[in-house]
Amino acid sequence: MSILLFLIVFVLTILLQRWLHQHIQGFALALTGNAGCGLRVLFYLLLPGVILHELSHYVVAKLLLVRTGNLQIGLGNPRAKRVSLGSVNIERTDPLRESVIGVAPFAFGVGAIWLIAAWGFDVLPQAGASLELFFQRVREYSNDWTTWLDLYLIFAVSTAMIPSESDREPWGPVITFFGLGVAILFVLGWTPRIPPDLVALARNWLDALTFALGLAVIVNGAIAIVLWILEQTLGRLSGKRVEYRVRRK
Repeated sequence: MSILLFLIVFVLTILLQRWLHQHIQGFALALTGNAGCGLRVLFYLLLPGVILHELSHYVVAKLLLVRTGNLQIGLGNPRAKRVSLGSVNIERTDPLRESVIGVAPFAFGVGAIWLIAAWGFDVLPQAGASLELFFQRVREYSNDWTTWLDLYLIFAVSTAMIPSESDREPWGPVITFFGLGVAILFVLGWTPRIPPDLVALARNWLDALTFALGLAVIVNGAIAIVLWILEQTLGRLSGKRVEYRVRRK
């Protein structure tokens, strides 16, 4: 059940990220008639998350003794086919280290959400932490402006922490290698014996991870609803609507 719940919130996190990226730009485009303005609005809204995303690549690459180049935060060329909100040049290395570097933004992002929940709302991201308690603390602290800053930071971090397509490139060989290795061991008769304490620890970590992603889904879902209402209202008042198309390769 814990794994199923984690998979649900993980998929929702990815879907909400994509939806928000599109519709933030779309709303700004409908409001101003300027596509470049939509990109700039997205960049400035996600700036804390973009900085954390690129810094995580840089720090983990340094820890793994992989050479790095310049770290850039910004839109670059807005007329390019793929516009990046930030980048860091990292030397090509083995797939394992590249995979760890690629997944770093997700790990750092989850860690940042845990810290915000702990420091901002006194909700510790451990077994027993509940979303109900988070809602209660938001209501209790709603008169404090830092509460809304914390909610914004959860939005900015969680909407920028999913690894990009280039980050996921080396994952295929690594997953294939380990998958084949485990399959061969099973064929040879290997049956893993996992200590109960390790199982409990893994479950606690999974619950904490699900809690962090659950916070992201709640905050981003609320923002998505507000943004959808604003889009519909603007469309009815001005007649301007943005058509979202799925890009097919």
